[in-house]
Amino acid sequence: MGTYVALLIVHVLLFRYFLNGLSKRGTDLFGGETNAPAKSLFVAALQIWLSYVIVGIAVIVVAVPEGLPLAVMISLAYSIKRML
Repeated sequence: MGTYVALLIVHVLLFRYFLNGLSKRGTDLFGGETNAPAKSLFVAALQIWLSYVIVGIAVIVVAVPEGLPLAVMISLAYSIKRML
C-alpha cells in the first residue's frame, strides 16, 4: 500500500510541476521558447524531479515500520492457533 501511495504522490507532484510550469510559461516542452541555455533548464528540472523521487522513497521508508508490528502480530496469532 505504501508503494502505491508513494507512486501516487510522485505523480501528483510531477503533474503540479508541469501544470505550474505551463501556466507561468516556465516549462519548455517543445524547445526554443526561452533564451536560457537548455542545459541549465534541464539541470534545474532534474533537481526538482529528483527531489520528488526522494519524497516518494521517504514515504515508502516511513510506511514499512508502520505495518511491520501488525504483520508480526497476525503471523504469531496464526501460529499459536496452529500449535493449539
